[in-house]
Amino acid sequence: MTTAYAAKSRPDFLLSGAEHTAGTLAEGLRASWQNYRAYRATLAELQALNDRQLADFGMRRDGVRAAARRAAYGN
Repeated sequence: MTTAYAAKSRPDFLLSGAEHTAGTLAEGLRASWQNYRAYRATLAELQALNDRQLADFGMRRDGVRAAARRAAYGN
């Protein structure tokens, strides 16, 4: 009888320092890129609104960048 086993990746604690750092770096870059894309999309949408529409949200034109930054990055 033949048994097949699925290959599993090694747990994090078995990764070498370089492998762990490279994986963490890649994940960080991916997250940063996604946050940046969310910022740019939010900024474009808010900039497309006219002043009256922004006022409906309680915003002014000069606060659009800060609002997009808070939406994407949470600060």
